Amino acid sequence: MNAAKAQTVLLVEDDDDTRGALAELLEERGYRVAPARNGEEAQSYLRANPPPSCIVLDLWMPHMDGWAFAAEMKEGRLPEVPMMVITAAESYWGYPVNPRHVLRKPLDGGKFLGMVDALVSA
Repeated sequence: MNAAKAQTVLLVEDDDDTRGALAELLEERGYRVAPARNGEEAQSYLRANPPPSCIVLDLWMPHMDGWAFAAEMKEGRLPEVPMMVITAAESYWGYPVNPRHVLRKPLDGGKFLGMVDALVSA
């Protein structure tokens, strides 16, 4: 997909294997990937770079989890960027985004890329 060219996705995932596999999918699609292992690294990225086209956010992470990161964004301490959640967390924990923007792990690569494409083009 050439429309993805020059679009950056901030990929916030603490698991190295998952982050690597998702980054590979995104890069094959033409996206630039900015990797972060937790919410703190994602915050640092957002403060030092232009806003990405979208954020892919895991919820269960050390140092700063996805819920705390999303709260920082909602409170206006970070730029507002379209965001989707990838998680193994059950819905009763509550999601910090619209449930339509949540993909449960294990992920389906096609659905994952389709959701990223939709967020970037919205």
